[in-house]
Amino acid sequence: MWLYTEIKYGIQVKMKMYLPVCLLVVSSIGFVSAKSTTEFSTYEDTYFLGTYADNINEDLYSDAGETELSKLDDFEIKYQISFSLPLFQFSNKSALMASYTQLSLWQIANNEASSPFRETNYKPQLFMMHQGEFLLFNSIEYGYRHQSNGRGNKISRSWERFYLLLESQGNYIDYGIESWVASGLSDNKDIEDYIGPYSGWIKINGVEASANIKLTHNFSTHRSGVEAGFTYYVNEVVGFYGQVWKGYGETLIDYNNDQTRIGVGIMLRPF
Repeated sequence: MWLYTEIKYGIQVKMKMYLPVCLLVVSSIGFVSAKSTTEFSTYEDTYFLGTYADNINEDLYSDAGETELSKLDDFEIKYQISFSLPLFQFSNKSALMASYTQLSLWQIANNEASSPFRETNYKPQLFMMHQGEFLLFNSIEYGYRHQSNGRGNKISRSWERFYLLLESQGNYIDYGIESWVASGLSDNKDIEDYIGPYSGWIKINGVEASANIKLTHNFSTHRSGVEAGFTYYVNEVVGFYGQVWKGYGETLIDYNNDQTRIGVGIMLRPF
């Protein structure tokens, strides 16, 4: 019943996101839930935003013959859902896990093109998670990750990665570093020139607010992608959320397109 009520409430809030949202800046020391090896839980952030982007790559769709997407709006709805669950528990702190993350860009105001979803990235994962005290970290993940956009022809994008993730989570200051080996690059053979083989993040948690930043950088090509966000929690379920993206790799379709995006909306509180 708890899970059903939370999901239902989240859907009701999303339906109201056409109203303006005002971000309030408040900071208090506190703690948030971490990923769990024993139950269904949050994995990456789950949010719903109204956004403005400065450099949507219209030429990509025109060159691919996608006439419906040849005229794009700068305004898009950006939303992400993400969760994980244990498949087999070896102990309370070690488990074989699965997760699913979906990120979408929706041309909701583009009536000329029938308000299409411009891009959706699907990211299932299968991995081992171990929790404990490991010097500077309390969580270790390693496993397999698939990511694709489910499209065909010239706008098909996909890759596979085998990754290692080290995190410190569930504290006032959380952080993580990740590295991977990529394969299956037939749709985007040069993606590693734009998205480096590692990423890092840090998050400051509060009772009423949190702030985070994520970074990928390729030292060989000097190309980066940076996401910064701030959340003010209004209750135990959701918070007002603001996000800024700058660089390459926000989505698979834009892995080689440098753009800036600013958005405001709501964030589901980690559970």
